[in-house]
Amino acid sequence: MTNNDEKINFENVLKTLENKGSSFVIATVIRTMSSTAAKPGMKAIISNKGEILSGWLGGGCVTNAVRNTALETLNLKKPKLVVLSPDDIKEDLDELKSDQTFHKKNYCPSEGSMDIFIEPFYPKSELIIYGNTPIANELVKFGEKYSFNVVHVRNSQDDNNNLNEFSEKYIVIATQGNSDLIAITESLKIKATYIGLVASQKKYQALKKKIIDDGVSQEKLKNIICPAGIFINAIMPEEVALSIFAEIIELKRSGKIGSKKF
Repeated sequence: MTNNDEKINFENVLKTLENKGSSFVIATVIRTMSSTAAKPGMKAIISNKGEILSGWLGGGCVTNAVRNTALETLNLKKPKLVVLSPDDIKEDLDELKSDQTFHKKNYCPSEGSMDIFIEPFYPKSELIIYGNTPIANELVKFGEKYSFNVVHVRNSQDDNNNLNEFSEKYIVIATQGNSDLIAITESLKIKATYIGLVASQKKYQALKKKIIDDGVSQEKLKNIICPAGIFINAIMPEEVALSIFAEIIELKRSGKIGSKKF
């Protein structure tokens, strides 16, 4: 297979995974020392099951270490550097003391050294919107415009069974009086980064009492942000939707909500 053929295959596999909404890892050789089969710049795509789908990194001593680390990075959502080297080199590398680096002794006869960067990739973040209300419909537009995978649950008969296991999930409950309890209960079953409820605190307290009476723990209810959105003097549905979406983006990018609330 020519280098061009390999590149085309690599790109086709990448496109297929992205279209399917799969999570995966790209491993890139960034440095080699002494004798190694792989050279800097070589890449491989690794599935969320640890299977090398395209590319090549070297023999078994390399691929096993990379596969295991690939699965770890997918679970932790953090990239990692794999360093394969003889033990006598390990002690001279201070960066190996970091939890972002995995060192493994190279038992290959060549005793070469390789640094491989392992980077996880995930499907689009999912914006799950409960409700068929003006605010919900405006949120759908924001999600689609900014490349979220939008799941719009318009009523209690709709389902959300097509969620991706590895995607980040942001939920907005904008039912506003229509099946509120069902939407809240269903949202709490999903492992989500954000659950925002469009309601007043007074209304939420009344809903919370009913949910607790139905057997849901108060601990779970702590995950719900009410009212959803940051303070921008919003009045119109599109403005409220904007305040909520801004809160989601802030959390997505910074890991916390620091803007002023209502």
